[in-house]
Amino acid sequence: MRSLRLTFCVPLFAVVAYACRGSDSTDPGSARGIRVLSGGGQTDTIMAKLNQALVVEIRDTTGRIVRGSTVRFESVSDVSVSAPGQQQYTSFATDVTDTQGRARALVQLGPAAGTARLALSVPELGLTDTVSYSIKHGSPSQFTITPRDTSLLPGQSVTLTVATADLFRNPIPEAVPTFSATAGVTVTSTGKVTASSALVRTRITVAYQTLSDTANVSVIPLFPMVINKGGSAVLVNSDGTGRTTLMPPADASIAPSSVKGTPSVVYYQGDPGVNAKVMIVQPNATPRPLLNGGTSADAWPRLSPDGVWVYFVRNLGTLWRARLDGTGLESLASFTPVRVYSAPTVSPDGKSVAVEHLGGLKIVDLTTKTSRTVTGPCGYPSYSPDGAYFACASVTEFSVMRTDGTGRRVVTPFRADWPWPGGPAGVSGVDWSPDGKWLLAIVGRYANLYDVTSGSMLPLSGLGIDFSQASFVR
Repeated sequence: MRSLRLTFCVPLFAVVAYACRGSDSTDPGSARGIRVLSGGGQTDTIMAKLNQALVVEIRDTTGRIVRGSTVRFESVSDVSVSAPGQQQYTSFATDVTDTQGRARALVQLGPAAGTARLALSVPELGLTDTVSYSIKHGSPSQFTITPRDTSLLPGQSVTLTVATADLFRNPIPEAVPTFSATAGVTVTSTGKVTASSALVRTRITVAYQTLSDTANVSVIPLFPMVINKGGSAVLVNSDGTGRTTLMPPADASIAPSSVKGTPSVVYYQGDPGVNAKVMIVQPNATPRPLLNGGTSADAWPRLSPDGVWVYFVRNLGTLWRARLDGTGLESLASFTPVRVYSAPTVSPDGKSVAVEHLGGLKIVDLTTKTSRTVTGPCGYPSYSPDGAYFACASVTEFSVMRTDGTGRRVVTPFRADWPWPGGPAGVSGVDWSPDGKWLLAIVGRYANLYDVTSGSMLPLSGLGIDFSQASFVR
C-alpha cells in the first residue's frame, strides 16, 4: 500500500508544479518597470516611418507582468507615434498591455537631423522611461549660397560659400558641389570667382548630384557716388567700398549732390513745399545752411561741375542759384506745373541748367540768362558727360535724347512682371556714369547700371539695399 501511494503522489506533484509554472507571471530575474523589447534606438532618415514597431514590456515591482494597463507614448522631440494599425501619427498615442504585458506603438521620425526622444509612461504604476532614435539628414534638396548676388571690379575675386541641405534645411556636410561659370569670370573647384576685364552680368552654376542652383555676379566699373542711406548723405564707391557717412539722418528725401570740384556735399532737409533748406556738409564737419534767414522753401540742390555754384528749386516752381559760400543769390527761371520732384541738371561745361517744364524741358543759358524750351517728355533729366544728351526716366522706361529734343531712344523698358511695379524710384531719378557708358537708377530697393547702348543691366550688389537718390560724383 505504501509503495502504491507513492506511485500516485509523484505524478500529481509533477502536474501541479507544471500548472503553476505556466500561469505564474512572476520572474525574479526579469527587470522591473518598463522594458524595451524591440524597436528602440533605431537609426533612419528624416520623416521615415520605422518598419519595426516599438514593443515594451511592463512588470510591477515584484517582477510580475502587468496586463491591461495603459502605456503612454509621448513625443519629447522630433518624433511622432501612432497606435498599432492606425497609421495616424501625432505627438501622443496609447496602447494597453496584452496578456504578455506588452504594448506597442508605431514610430515616425521628425524633420530635424539629430537625436529624437520618446517618453514612455504607465501612470497607474508611476513608471517612466525614455527611448532615443538617431535621425539622419535626407536627400540633397537645396543650396545656401553666400553671396547669392554680388559685384566685383575687374580682376577682383570672391569665394562662394555653399551649404548643401535637405528639404528641412538639415546640413549635408559630406556634399562637395561643383562650380561652373558663364562668360566674364572664372571659377575654381572651391568656388573662387575671379572677374575678367569685361563688364558683364554673369551666372555661377552650383551642382551636386541632381541638385542645381545659381549665384549671380556683376563685373562693374569703379565710380565714386553719393547716396541717401536712411536720410543721411553717404559717399561710397560703386562696389560698396569707401563708405563715409557725412551727417545724421535728416529726412527721407535729401537729394544729395557731389562733384569732384569740391569736398562739399549739398542736400536739403525739410518739406520742399513748406520749409526745406539747402544744407552743405563736408567729411568730418558740421552741416551748415547754404543761406541764412528767409522763409522760402529751398530743395533739390545740384552743384555745378566746378563746385562753385549750387542750383536749387524754390517753392516748387522757380529755379535759383547761389555760390557755395552763400553769396550771389539769383533767380534764373520759373517753370510749370509745380512739382515736388524737380531737381535741375547742370551741363558739364557749367554754361546751362535744365529743369522740367510743360511736358518738356526749360534750358537756361547762364551767360545770357535767356531760356529755351525743348519739347518732348523727359522726367528727371540728366546731362550726359559730353553735354550732348539728356537721360530721361518715366515709370515705364529709361530713354536718352539730344539736348535739342531730337533722336529720342528708349534705353530699356521696364517689364510689366517686375517685382517692383512703377519703374524707378521717382525721387531717385537717373544719372550718367562719368564715362558716359552707363545710366544709374534705383529700381525697387536696388541700384542698377544700364548700358546706354544695349540696355543691359548690371546690379550694384555691393551697395546693399534700402537706399535712394544715388548719383555719381563727376
